Amino acid sequence: MVPGAFNITIWPIIKIFVIIALAIYATFAGVVLKQIKMMTDTLEVGFEAPVRFIGLAHFLFAVAVLIFALIIL
Repeated sequence: MVPGAFNITIWPIIKIFVIIALAIYATFAGVVLKQIKMMTDTLEVGFEAPVRFIGLAHFLFAVAVLIFALIIL
């Protein structure tokens, strides 16, 4: 048997798990955005616009991090 024939490193596996975790988090951010929309349609308390803006910013940030991870990793 040749030494080093099974040259398996852990880094590609970690990269795949990180990308999967970021995709799950982006999906979670999308679900939160949907829940915010349903909440603001149901309740009227006077600060719907800032809550929607923060939810949208959170979703866009999660998607941007996922895209950057796909490019970098």
